[in-house]
Amino acid sequence: MDQKFKTEMIRALSKLLENRLDTRAVFLFGHCNATEEMANHLLEKNVKPIAILDNSASKQGFAYREIPILPPEQIQKYNAENSIVLIATRFFAEMSAQLRQLGYDGEIAQTVEYNSFAEYSLSDETLERKTERMQRGAETLKRIRTQYPSQHLVICPYNALGDVYWAMSFLPRYLKKHNISEAAVIVIGNNCRQVAEMFEADNIAALENTEMEEFVQAIIFTREENCIIAHHDRLYTDNIIHCLNKNFLSFIDCYRRVVYGLAKDTPAVAPAKFEAFENREQIPKGKAVILSPYAKSVIKLPDGFWEEIVAEYLDKGYGIYTNVAGDEPSVRGTERLSLPISQMKAAAEHAGTFIGIRSGLCDVLDTANCRKIVAFPDCYYSTTPHKVEDFFAMPGWENKTWRFRNGNNF
Repeated sequence: MDQKFKTEMIRALSKLLENRLDTRAVFLFGHCNATEEMANHLLEKNVKPIAILDNSASKQGFAYREIPILPPEQIQKYNAENSIVLIATRFFAEMSAQLRQLGYDGEIAQTVEYNSFAEYSLSDETLERKTERMQRGAETLKRIRTQYPSQHLVICPYNALGDVYWAMSFLPRYLKKHNISEAAVIVIGNNCRQVAEMFEADNIAALENTEMEEFVQAIIFTREENCIIAHHDRLYTDNIIHCLNKNFLSFIDCYRRVVYGLAKDTPAVAPAKFEAFENREQIPKGKAVILSPYAKSVIKLPDGFWEEIVAEYLDKGYGIYTNVAGDEPSVRGTERLSLPISQMKAAAEHAGTFIGIRSGLCDVLDTANCRKIVAFPDCYYSTTPHKVEDFFAMPGWENKTWRFRNGNNF
């Protein structure tokens, strides 16, 4: 879960806790990474949710940290006056409507606002605040256009390595198709900038998260020309998520075919610029494993999954390292490894083996010349009928899918 949204969620939960959330029957709706983060915070505050409601039959009957995952119909058994449903996914409107259709008339609280420029109010305060927001976005647009007056703006609006990677991979084909001579890439933060730099982009600007949201709003409001919002699934772009309910496209194909409108056989362009691995950790060459157990958009795998891998490779005499950022803990029995994105490909090739949960880092390592294993939870992608392992498939990688067993927490 993106740190900005996590901070927003914790702020919302704190307000609810001040209003005696602990005296009510608490339900969470939609099992995903954000919901797990929400459950973790509530448990730290000694509030244990009754259940996580989820429409996916593949998740029902299991549990996350002893919180059962149940069908939404279970809410009908509880008194609406003394219960509350918390939602941390971007499908708040759809989930709220489903709960009301089930007859639930209790409180439904949204703990994260993903589509922050959509607010259904005409109050003077709201209009004033949104006008100020639009003005800030317009100033950012003006600044970008001063720096890149004629370049085609390629806007990567989400702080995700994989999204930027594939947006850059197909960008040259898109520019050629439309006879565009020069482009400028706009991303969020330093890590996404490093991914764009791997493709030797000449013009790159990095914004902060809120700055990007306001900038994109200004792009839409002013109907800015000579630009593209290069993302496969945002409420203000193609909203392809609803199309996926009937027609399957992989994550990579969403960029190839939906974002850029390229033919289905159009090849991706490989990145060409990488930094050397400094190896300050003295990782043995060809006899080490780098584990990457963290992802923003995929539910986590149990500690036991990674610990089994550690035990296997320790028996083989390998050095084992966990790729971490900030205060993320390393897998038990491994050493911490924290590297710039620009060095990760060289580090994986030096170690010889990379094993990671499906995340944007896997995309960054797509062309790495080493043994690459990608781990998937056995669940469906978002609200679609497609498995995560199918939608986020990594051609050429070895797959490990964790099949949840009855009685196991995950």
